[in-house]
Amino acid sequence: MQYKQVKLLAALLLLGSVMTLSACQSDSSVSQPRQVDYDLGNYLSSIPRELPEQREFHASDGSLQAFTGYRRGGKQRVALIYLHGLEGHAGWGRALAENLVERDYDVFALDRRGSGFSAKSPHKVNGKPVQYEDYVSDVHAFLKPLRAYYKSVYVIGYDWGARLALAYGIAYKGQSRGLVLISPRLMKPGSSLTQKMKSIAGMSAVHERDMAAEFDPELHVSNKEIQAALAEDKSRVKKLDENFLTQSMRMGDFIKKYIKRIGQPVQLFLARSDRLIDDEKLIALLEKGNQPSLDIQYIENSRHALQIEDPDRLARDIHHWIRYQELSRNGG
Repeated sequence: MQYKQVKLLAALLLLGSVMTLSACQSDSSVSQPRQVDYDLGNYLSSIPRELPEQREFHASDGSLQAFTGYRRGGKQRVALIYLHGLEGHAGWGRALAENLVERDYDVFALDRRGSGFSAKSPHKVNGKPVQYEDYVSDVHAFLKPLRAYYKSVYVIGYDWGARLALAYGIAYKGQSRGLVLISPRLMKPGSSLTQKMKSIAGMSAVHERDMAAEFDPELHVSNKEIQAALAEDKSRVKKLDENFLTQSMRMGDFIKKYIKRIGQPVQLFLARSDRLIDDEKLIALLEKGNQPSLDIQYIENSRHALQIEDPDRLARDIHHWIRYQELSRNGG
């Protein structure tokens, strides 16, 4: 097993144990972990205490959401925001984040509402069930303050997080410098004629019209030990509720309708054989955008979770791509 995969396995086991312990603690026996409400600006101005750091930020509705910061100290020019996938959490991006930090980037991995350390975050905003617009606004609530501390901010999305990254790029045009999409869970492989007819008629279940909630680790990674770790991860999202799937569909429809509004450069990573997405349909959709460039990278001998399968390769290619974008921006 590669060194980075060992670190990922350790990170998953650690996160799972922390979440389990915090759920089992009671006020009468063991004190609860202290949740810190703080100023994001003060955090960005501080010297990092450890790598990584698990912190919180105020989301779009004022609630506290979790993120993991990867900072080695010193003032970096570029910040990267990592958005995790459908069933996972921010911890699944650790190997990629650490590889990017080694290339002089500050990386911030966000746990979306209901996932990872944000598992207990509100399921309603202003008294209504969370809408896809709220997920997009949560990203902006974190990204906007970063612009005062960094010259450029890029958004990296994996799986469902790539769907969220695209929606953010459309809704908040010009806020991020570019989008990195890893195995976007947006265009699912073709279904049977019967399913298509049911979908057109609006008769099929939500998950049949968009994405299945069943998690198969063999579709994500090839390493058997990592497969077992992902399957047994106590923080993995085990059930996707009807509202989340409905909002995911709405987000997908929003992207397809307004894809021409994409104005930032896009880098796309695809596994050569990924049974969870339709590469051709995805590329055809992205080619409808008005992004100044679309860089497509195929990774051989890998499966869907490329940030786990080959984090060093991804970090290297992302680094070179960002360097080019920054030089182009500065006229270099």
